[in-house]
Amino acid sequence: MKLLGIVVLLLALSGCWSQDEMLRIQKNGDVSMAIIVMPDWEFTSRDEVESRAGAYEQEMRKAGWTVQKSTDGSSGGEYDLQYVLTGNLLKVSQKTSFYEIVSRNSSEVKIKFLTPRMDEENVYRKLYFDYSIANTATVFDKNRSLVQEVGTVNQDDVYTVSL
Repeated sequence: MKLLGIVVLLLALSGCWSQDEMLRIQKNGDVSMAIIVMPDWEFTSRDEVESRAGAYEQEMRKAGWTVQKSTDGSSGGEYDLQYVLTGNLLKVSQKTSFYEIVSRNSSEVKIKFLTPRMDEENVYRKLYFDYSIANTATVFDKNRSLVQEVGTVNQDDVYTVSL
């Protein structure tokens, strides 16, 4: 019975991070990503969140992204991390923990959105694509259907960004 309790605790600790992302991609490849990271504070600590977030921030900066961070806190010390990342799909590194550019040229970028690992589990990611301004690139799935939202990122899916 004690072993079963430990297994359940380890499984619960594994689901400690989810994030919602709003992506705006311009026809010249410029990208702005607004990201809200929502730790599950029942199963993680402030130090762990800060350490992992810091590592991911460093990785994205090294890949050529500009990273701006803020926090939205509550009175209990719990908070969501908020980021705005900007870069250009034609210039940033081809692969990070969060994406892999399969191919790119001046007219299109083929990209996989990845799910980094945290405590043996993938980070849950939900994506929204913003088409509300002029000169916005379009994103298509493998069936050439316009993508407005990806409810759960599957890292095997390849998306085509038409610039």
